Amino acid sequence: MNITFRLEYNPAKDSKQSKPIFIRCTQDRKHKRIHTGISVKATDWNKQKQQVKKSHPQYQVYNQIIQTQLKKVLETYNQLMTTNKELNLNALTETFEKIVEQQDFFVFAFNTKLKEIKSRNKLGTYKRYETALHKFQVFTSGKLPIQEVTYSLLKQYENHLISHHKNSRDTISANLSVIRTVINEAIKHDLYKGRNPFDLLKLKYTDNTKEKLTLDELQRFIHAPIPNIPSVQIAKDFFYACFLAEGTRAGDMIGMKKEYLQHGCLVFSQQKTGAKMVIPVVPELMEIFNRYQTVEGKYFFPFLNKEPIVNEIIIGNKLAYINKYIKEVCKYAGILKKVSSHVARHTYTDIALQVSGGNIYQVQQSLGHSSVKTTEIYSRNRVNFNKQSMLPDILKLIEEE
Repeated sequence: MNITFRLEYNPAKDSKQSKPIFIRCTQDRKHKRIHTGISVKATDWNKQKQQVKKSHPQYQVYNQIIQTQLKKVLETYNQLMTTNKELNLNALTETFEKIVEQQDFFVFAFNTKLKEIKSRNKLGTYKRYETALHKFQVFTSGKLPIQEVTYSLLKQYENHLISHHKNSRDTISANLSVIRTVINEAIKHDLYKGRNPFDLLKLKYTDNTKEKLTLDELQRFIHAPIPNIPSVQIAKDFFYACFLAEGTRAGDMIGMKKEYLQHGCLVFSQQKTGAKMVIPVVPELMEIFNRYQTVEGKYFFPFLNKEPIVNEIIIGNKLAYINKYIKEVCKYAGILKKVSSHVARHTYTDIALQVSGGNIYQVQQSLGHSSVKTTEIYSRNRVNFNKQSMLPDILKLIEEE
């Protein structure tokens, strides 16, 4: 008797949690289910069209994965039909599982995780993953079934990175973390059987204490007698603006638009976390912004005004340019540390902790890090233009130094 196939989604009643989508195989009123590897909430599943709704941010990628999995099941069924007239559900699922075990690690990685990253326009992240995977692919000489990514193989690769590439501990861990992400994704797709090898292989990083400027160094940076060179001047102003905007990330500052200035505050969502930020603009920050204002430019700083497309790679290149000249400012200020635009955030954090008497909760709010859930629920949709900035006290502390 023939086997019929249908996508099935059976969420628990009143459940808001994501539930898996299965391929239901039916023969003689008996069923076997094969996991597609995709889980969504009930509100994101279209039962009639048998697909993930457009309301889901990754609907295109998810629907493609589901259809690819369904196609593989049908191909397995057709192959078995030509050799086995008494084909049953057990034979189908067992054969399919054996085929799944041979799923190539690299094909899976590029068709799932990297495709998802690319769909979110995270081109910098995509490039990093692509480089790490190609490096691993050279080591394994091409094809590699997912099931063969074992603890033993990963240890061999780790030793290879040390002996052949002379990689640092942080670089090794960064490469292995990409492989770990793909394995975790394969587990979600029900493609990796057995224990996760990264339960045994722990990634190690060197001391990642954040570089920061002391009060004295920050004061020297601000008042450094730099030459009248536009690239050096704007780099200095950009660093100080990140600091004055309560340690705003450099990626957010470079994309800060004029329209974000509302009632004397910068109101925007962080690129990294999506957290809603409301930052009072002190006169010193407004003075910097005013230096670079043009009628046609929509950003406070001019770096992106002529860019038709803005993505991670463009922003990364611009920040590399800024960081190059921040180092020049440090030379004039007599600062020997390795300083980049992101050091402004670390510096603000350190000084804000001093001003607040070590009140990490207050600083956490200032930086836009995750906060207490209850507070988040009540303040999620509210814009607090009366927020008190710590900057006046911080600036006073700097001038006293």
